[in-house]
Amino acid sequence: MIARCARCQGTFTTDRFGAQSCPHCGTTLHLADPGAPAAAPPPPPPAPETAAAPGPWSAPPPSGAPPFGASSPPLPPAAAPPGLPPPPPPAGAWGPPPGWTPPPPPPPGELAAPFAERATRGFFPSLVETAKLVFTRPTDFFRRVRVDQSGSAVLFGVLLASVGTMAGALYGWLGGAASLAAMEEMAAGLPDTQAQVFRGLGGLMGGAFTFGQVIMAPLMALIGIYLSAALLHLVLMLLHATPRRFDGTLTAVGYSYGLFALGVVPVCGSLVALVWYLAVLIMGLGETQRCGPGKAALAVFAPVILACLCCCGALGIGGAGALKTLQELANTARDAGTSI
Repeated sequence: MIARCARCQGTFTTDRFGAQSCPHCGTTLHLADPGAPAAAPPPPPPAPETAAAPGPWSAPPPSGAPPFGASSPPLPPAAAPPGLPPPPPPAGAWGPPPGWTPPPPPPPGELAAPFAERATRGFFPSLVETAKLVFTRPTDFFRRVRVDQSGSAVLFGVLLASVGTMAGALYGWLGGAASLAAMEEMAAGLPDTQAQVFRGLGGLMGGAFTFGQVIMAPLMALIGIYLSAALLHLVLMLLHATPRRFDGTLTAVGYSYGLFALGVVPVCGSLVALVWYLAVLIMGLGETQRCGPGKAALAVFAPVILACLCCCGALGIGGAGALKTLQELANTARDAGTSI
């Protein structure tokens, strides 16, 4: 075969391929064999590895999975992580289908009352902190408090209401000492039967009655909380305003009952406690049951209004009966006078 030198452009005859010398200029040539297979290109240099933090998406693919870039059958949609709203339905080319509305946002997170964490916060510090929230920031407190810890609410109300009741009983006993002395003087100048009645009335204001009030204060507070919660919840059920069940009502009543601790204030403490309790209870029921202050106020005052109506009805019936009796007596007396 004839080959050409790339340097001097001279031609010469050769019978082999590979490295050869040009007979004209002596340059070493390399004649490639056209029938030989092409050599594989050298592999690219490896990319530098970067350290990645392990996570839920850094796990290697399962065995048998197709390599990256290869076609594979579509995978089923993955389930949404817990706590996130469900994904919207599949949309068309121009947006979601007609009639579809996005899901409502999740409710804000609720917090445990400080008194419910008394094991870690301390008993008295958590009691004082919860009382501050209930007394000064009731709307914000009841909007964010957890209603599944109603036992702590009941205990809070029993403790503070008992303190107010005990203080009121002691104030009554101290203020009734002068009345007892006056009743003893009156009983000394009366017959024995009337004197015993006066002494019995004086005993009701004595130390034994006060001691009984102090001992029974926690039990009476507990009964009052559950009876009030049951009655209020029944009215709220009639108003279709109990989305969070009995725990929401009991939580509002229990923490609101702590307002009766204001009974420790002499003279006007009990009256202020009652008015403040009703106001805080309306705000608490409106927030814990998510029913608003209107239905909460109706639920609080409905039993009072019903009791007033019953009393007015009883007085009306009794007054009508008494008036009829007086008319009959007057007619009888007139008939007797006429016959004489």
